[in-house]
Amino acid sequence: MSRASYDVLVVGAGPAGVSTAKAAALNGATTLLLEKQPAVSAWKPCGEATSKATFETAGVKPRPGAILREAYAQVYAPNMKFITINEVGYCINKSILIQDIAVGAAEAGAEIHVREEFQGMVRKDGAMHVKTDRAEYDAKVVVGADGYSSSVARSVGMTEKSEPIPTVQYIMAGVKLDYPDAVRFYLGQQIAPGGYAWIFPKSDKIAEVGVGVRGGVAKAYADRLVKMFERELGSAQIIDYRGAPVPIGGLISKVAVDNVILTGDAAGTVIPFTGAGIHSSIAAGLVVGKVAAKAAEDGDVSGQRLARDFLSSYEEPWGRRIRGSLRAMRVFEKLSDEDLNTLQSMITPEDILDLANGFDLARVARKLLSHPVLAVKIARNLL
Repeated sequence: MSRASYDVLVVGAGPAGVSTAKAAALNGATTLLLEKQPAVSAWKPCGEATSKATFETAGVKPRPGAILREAYAQVYAPNMKFITINEVGYCINKSILIQDIAVGAAEAGAEIHVREEFQGMVRKDGAMHVKTDRAEYDAKVVVGADGYSSSVARSVGMTEKSEPIPTVQYIMAGVKLDYPDAVRFYLGQQIAPGGYAWIFPKSDKIAEVGVGVRGGVAKAYADRLVKMFERELGSAQIIDYRGAPVPIGGLISKVAVDNVILTGDAAGTVIPFTGAGIHSSIAAGLVVGKVAAKAAEDGDVSGQRLARDFLSSYEEPWGRRIRGSLRAMRVFEKLSDEDLNTLQSMITPEDILDLANGFDLARVARKLLSHPVLAVKIARNLL
């Protein structure tokens, strides 16, 4: 087996991993990015919609192919009344976004290996000795960007995981959408207990249709969703069917040990209420890459230092946002369909964005204090 040494070795080439490799290389670290799949691509199922700011954070220019269409949002209560959020975002090809970030990593000097699987590592002489199915490497810092069931975390005894929600998503061809320029979210205990359902357009004839649920079988609810919207989806065919756990429990309490730090789904860098992780994981990767490069340069690769530097830089706005979103999610996951219907008649698009993203929860809570039921169930808990 060949053997080489790197300052930073990143395992996993999702949004967090490619961003970590890019930032580490830009900050002067010799960097290796490993991906076990045969391509740098979007392998995990994902509602591929994100804000325009995501591309700004990633340092990637929006371009045809990566951007499938601009879209606004509709959020539905169980009674099928909805609130329109006119803030325009993108329906994207996530694979192309990840690959464009990988281009930046490669141009900065990062080495990228696909079809190479991490197998384990041991600490030796102040560094990590990493073994894959193809080679062996030494690295001052190893970054686990390898998803919810992180092999990197497991290899060093980091067993904590952010609370997952099981998700199932179909990509359906031949749809006839009523709202081809809207990403649609559906709330309610009957349609998606403990989570939500979605219909996102990818083109005029292709859509992502999925659910995340707790307390039920995700596929059963996905099939029910298709039947509910039979007029729009009934004649369509499923051309992609995938499922995966999405970590919605917030950041784990210990993101690093000596020589090793986690990021992306492995660390819980997902916005809990929405399950959105593209933007927040790109931001996390960029921070982790810089932190890992600096630690390797300084020679202090202790877990305490890695965690401190990451969390202090990630706190604003992302750490605070994740905590706020988690707090709101904990309140809303207990609401009945009747409560959600009542709430729909009282709140605005701005309120929804604040609740979902963990922003000004107190402002929304004060608005609901006048309602005899929602004041107890929502407002006081948010305050």
